[in-house]
Amino acid sequence: MSNIAQSIAQDNEGQSTWKFFLSELKPKGKWITPFNLISIPIMLLGLILIIIRFWKGIGAITNLTQDVPWGLWIGFDVVTGVAFAGGAYVITFMVYILKIKKYHSIVRVVVLNGFLAYVFYAGALLLDLGRPWNVINPIIGNNFGTSSVLFLVAWHFLLYMIAELIEFSPTIAEWLGAKRARKILSGMTIAAVIFGITLSTLHQSGLGALFLMAKDKIHPLWYSEFIPILFFVSSIFAGLSMVIFEGSISHKVFHDQLSEENKKSHDDIVHGLSRVCVGAMFVYFFLHILIFIHDKNWQYINGLLVFT
Repeated sequence: MSNIAQSIAQDNEGQSTWKFFLSELKPKGKWITPFNLISIPIMLLGLILIIIRFWKGIGAITNLTQDVPWGLWIGFDVVTGVAFAGGAYVITFMVYILKIKKYHSIVRVVVLNGFLAYVFYAGALLLDLGRPWNVINPIIGNNFGTSSVLFLVAWHFLLYMIAELIEFSPTIAEWLGAKRARKILSGMTIAAVIFGITLSTLHQSGLGALFLMAKDKIHPLWYSEFIPILFFVSSIFAGLSMVIFEGSISHKVFHDQLSEENKKSHDDIVHGLSRVCVGAMFVYFFLHILIFIHDKNWQYINGLLVFT
């Protein structure tokens, strides 16, 4: 009888968890808001463009051709966007490795933001590829080989998404009330953080390494063999800048739902992240100066001043 009762209790607990999950998915609040009035038409337009893109090809909605296969998307989706998602690995490094507990309260939301950003960029990549069904090729090294930079970036991208999902999974288990699963997943957090930081270091610099193969398309003043290092450093202050931007908006919108402790710590957290950004930007500027002097690029300054 005890086994039957325990089974019934588990079934009831599972049903209540499922009902709670469905209730959380239901929209809350008003549908007619200024934000929705602006965003819904944009989303509908985007949906129409996506349908045309898959129906008639990417050339039907862009200016890309066989001769010019890369457009602004590569700079926005892959290079700029991934750098803006870099705040997750920086914050987790500060909290779990450097043990700076002041930023512990924002770890969950920053990791979630990083994971969603990578998922959205992966989705955008499917839209940007001329043949989306070949997206697996860089991962298996089909066309480029295992020594290709794209092969490394693809694997880093995929594995980092998995690492961030593991980092955030204790929060999901806690939300669903799965205490045992939360305990197991929490024990994997440190390993996932270390693995994720290593992957971020590699794939942020790997994106810069892509530009090493485009020397003829980059002004000599900006081209350097140290581009991978510059890309990595730039992702630190770009990612933290996005954390500050998004955190400031969230703090204003959800101000009434925050505890007094979180309200008081917000300014301290923003100021601390700002100081880290300043330090990273100074390092980035200092590296550029060193590269400029090392490569003796004085002649390009004169040409640049005349051109402007």
